[in-house]
Amino acid sequence: MAQAPRKVLIEEFTGTWCGYCPSIISDIDATRTTYPTSIAVAHHVYSTSVDPMTNNFTLTLNNAYQVTSTPQVMVDRADWSSLIGASSTPQLIGAYTDHHNYTEDATVQRLNVSSPVSIDITSSFNSSSRLATVTVTANFVDTASGDIRISCLLVEDKVTGGASYDQHNYGGNGCRAGDASSEFYSYPCLIPTSLTGQVFYHRDVVRINLAPTFGTKGVIPSSVSAGQHYSKSYTYTLPSAWNSANMKVVAFVSYYNAGTSKGDEVLNAQDVALGQTIAAVVENTSAVNNVSLDAAYPNPFNQITSIKVNIPASQHVSVKIYDLLGYEVAILTDENLSTGEHTFYWNGNNKDGSFLANGLYLIRLQTENQSLSKTIVLSRN
Repeated sequence: MAQAPRKVLIEEFTGTWCGYCPSIISDIDATRTTYPTSIAVAHHVYSTSVDPMTNNFTLTLNNAYQVTSTPQVMVDRADWSSLIGASSTPQLIGAYTDHHNYTEDATVQRLNVSSPVSIDITSSFNSSSRLATVTVTANFVDTASGDIRISCLLVEDKVTGGASYDQHNYGGNGCRAGDASSEFYSYPCLIPTSLTGQVFYHRDVVRINLAPTFGTKGVIPSSVSAGQHYSKSYTYTLPSAWNSANMKVVAFVSYYNAGTSKGDEVLNAQDVALGQTIAAVVENTSAVNNVSLDAAYPNPFNQITSIKVNIPASQHVSVKIYDLLGYEVAILTDENLSTGEHTFYWNGNNKDGSFLANGLYLIRLQTENQSLSKTIVLSRN
């Protein structure tokens, strides 16, 4: 069997008029710093007359999921009724207190759920015509069945502007006491987005879903076998006001069940900067021909971790470390190994001996006949 390393999709419903939202933005940032395989997007809701980043897609999603107040958060659009004590809208995490804990707990739970699909994204951008072309490929490594759809968002970071972009904040200086992080304490109740003084940059703003609201149907059949691949291409001309340099593509594969309650679970997600390409990696969970790559221990680690491999017969073996963009960052071995168990150690440094950033990395064992991979998290104090 095989499984695809999971990326967790965190969706926040927010608005410039939402005074509690800055603290939640900070909490979500903390979650994805701790768990770098999480992807955060912000759906600006209410109306275009109040929030200029609202669009038809975010409003439709807002109504479908019955968002009656902000901030609200969905994690992989999964059912968290047992976690948050909700029943009518079980995907939404809406409590202001301990909001970060709920989001982080949900993220951890989803990271421990195996995924039957990995996602590749190929994107290009023509700066003259401002035409963006994106192809999303769902690679199934296990069986799946149901109404499974592909979604593709264009997301802009660091969005700023005039007074209509200014962010209300109930946690800052001179405002009601709140649970906002320290980065907001020095701001007044209205955080300006003008280019003078303290500037509030709106993060991960969902500009458009290139697919229909709940994904493109019909691309993926209702019954899928392992080893099948399904692709969908999208094109869109970016408005001149959007900064293409700050844009990324967020694609995800999810179930669809009327888009209003249980059943819209995200199977996996992927993101990449607009104009770039990323290929997902499949993690093998069983040995082939008795060649094995054990899970690293400890994992996560902050100083050193051990990696065991078992070789049934003498052969050339490489064990290397890659980042999530596919770049080789460290080589543990690349030579002929004798039959038996071998243990290698990694201290979290790159090939030049420099510290690598905290985050998710891939351990890849390669022989002449097979390739095995495991994920590992580097988390230095």
